[in-house]
Amino acid sequence: MADLKETQERHARDVIAGNMAALMGDFTPNGLTKVMGLAANPISATSFEVKDVGNSEAEISYIGATTRKVWSRWVESGGKWQVDDLKDLG
Repeated sequence: MADLKETQERHARDVIAGNMAALMGDFTPNGLTKVMGLAANPISATSFEVKDVGNSEAEISYIGATTRKVWSRWVESGGKWQVDDLKDLG
């Protein structure tokens, strides 16, 4: 299993690339419900920064013409890390 930081970085790259197939496996059922709320306002970015805030939580800044920050809580599920909760911080 990839470590949490590697998973978060790969996840952010997939968000920027719009790799929906890979992203679908990154969410628990609870996390998938939460991300659907963000889908109405897609992220447009060319780079990212991952900030570990402890307790398997991260703030990922997606950087483009503007910067958008998303907080997420990750859990181990089925032998991989998945997003179980998230919030758009703007």
